[in-house]
Amino acid sequence: MEMLIERRPYMQQLRELRDEHIIKVITGVRRCGKSTLLEMFADELRKTVTEEQIQFYNFEDPDIFAIGDYKQIYDHIKVKLVPGKMNYIFLDEVQNITTFERLVDGLFIKKNVDLYITGSNAYLLSGELATLLTGRYIEISSLPFSFNEYWQFNLNSQNLSKNESFRNLGNSPSNPPNLSKMELLGNFTYTGSIPQAVNLSFRNPQQADTLLKGILNTIIEKDIFTRREIYNKPTFQKIVDFLLDSIGSFVSPSSISNAFKSDGIIIDNKTVAQYLEYLASAFLFYKVPRYDIKGKNLLRTLDKYYVADTGFRKARLGKRLEEDRGHLLENVVYLELLRRNREVYVGKMRDKEVDFVVIDKEGYVSYYQVAYLVVDPATLERELAPLNAIKDSNPKYLLTTDIDFNPVYNGIRKLNVSEWLSEKN
Repeated sequence: MEMLIERRPYMQQLRELRDEHIIKVITGVRRCGKSTLLEMFADELRKTVTEEQIQFYNFEDPDIFAIGDYKQIYDHIKVKLVPGKMNYIFLDEVQNITTFERLVDGLFIKKNVDLYITGSNAYLLSGELATLLTGRYIEISSLPFSFNEYWQFNLNSQNLSKNESFRNLGNSPSNPPNLSKMELLGNFTYTGSIPQAVNLSFRNPQQADTLLKGILNTIIEKDIFTRREIYNKPTFQKIVDFLLDSIGSFVSPSSISNAFKSDGIIIDNKTVAQYLEYLASAFLFYKVPRYDIKGKNLLRTLDKYYVADTGFRKARLGKRLEEDRGHLLENVVYLELLRRNREVYVGKMRDKEVDFVVIDKEGYVSYYQVAYLVVDPATLERELAPLNAIKDSNPKYLLTTDIDFNPVYNGIRKLNVSEWLSEKN
């Protein structure tokens, strides 16, 4: 039995925006839960409005395409609108419809339509739609489960396994173990948090990996290859592998081109830059630029790329957690900062690197360093050094898996990362 977890931050945004004459655009990597989020919100609406006031269309469904082109879909929706009442229209993966911009614009101008759309590609908010709807939409960027949601899913799984009214699971492999928060963090960091893969992983980790490989292939094929001109698809796939293998490391088009050249693969910097842009547009990777803390300006060379879900790395490359757990933990922290609506950069302080320079909605700055373990005094000193080099009074944090009592070193707070991830925001 598949369980649903309320995506509370996203649901709260939808509740606050309900009936506002603005298009709600939910974006994010494929299978991160956008469709389920819309379905949960539609179910909530059914408590206060009639079924006729809700129309839900998933444009991944071939039956929807049978309706016809954008104008026929528009007419199909329009004739079903309930006069004199608010109608809630959900268009899931709407970018699959040719000239979907006109469909969206036509529905938006109707006063009795509250419009919600999703998309798995940044193309959704580029080009003609962005021009048509400037100032008339709000984007809700979604991600796979947070650690809190993952933890709640595990707790619910344990309760479900004990409830024989659902199913007698006994000691079967589908009965999830009673894991500590730190053990769950290890699983979360390694296997990722795509909702359906999490559900599968409790029963069969191999099936979860197969699912993630399939999702990754779908992203590449549907969201990139069908929309972009990729002349050398095998090389593009190698760039995906390169980024997955380089999480938390500085890369640039030239560094990737040079690395490939040493392996006998010739690809120019401009093409690599385009491929990196395509991967970011599909929400598969997030590009994080460098910020000069002393000079207070962005740097043009060398960025870091973090993957939307760390499970893709395990499924695609088959690497063990121990091979790069520090950088994977860094990836987890980066995604959590995005969930908390922070603006995130990689920091440079003279010759030292600060993992994250973070700016909140009010413009306040804080600094984060991430390390798996710092029990060794030399390791602790090395991780504190970049933060100690910053002389301003902004908050500074060192996040680790160490279990201690949150000591403070020269104003730098050391926090257990699982506790930090569990904070309510």
